[in-house]
Amino acid sequence: MIVVTILLVVLLHVAVVGGLFAVILGLSGNSILLGLGLITAWAGGFEHLSWVTLLLLLAMAVLAEVVEALLGVETARRFGASRYGMLGTFLGGLVGAAVGTAWLPLIGSLIGAFAGAFAGAFVGEILGGQTMEKGAKAGTGAFLGKVAATTFKFGIGILIAFFTLKASYPLV
Repeated sequence: MIVVTILLVVLLHVAVVGGLFAVILGLSGNSILLGLGLITAWAGGFEHLSWVTLLLLLAMAVLAEVVEALLGVETARRFGASRYGMLGTFLGGLVGAAVGTAWLPLIGSLIGAFAGAFAGAFVGEILGGQTMEKGAKAGTGAFLGKVAATTFKFGIGILIAFFTLKASYPLV
């Protein structure tokens, strides 16, 4: 029985790494990590990972999703983007991620989201009647915001992974 338990903990570690990798790629990795946390909590009778902790981690994961969706837009605004540039940032990030995934599976979604946020802000500013210089500045803000948002979301993923793995060790 102990061998099976150890094997399951090793598989949990592999799955956690996969969830963190999914976060980096702009996928729903924190949802994967929360699911692993729920399974781990259930396996331990919610003794080492309580419902309260799981709900707090869920709230943090939702916050990370909101931050990811809005930080690129807000940073572009702080870099001088108009409404056209902010809308372009949001749509460009989505389209870029989709096109990037089709072009280069896995890592393409990350590259596409970053490049799409920049391009969307740039094009949005140009369509809004701004100069190329202003468009480039807004695009730089969008790019930096997307990088910061992904970093924030990854940090939340690390936190979820920590609590999940910590709760798994007493099970061995």
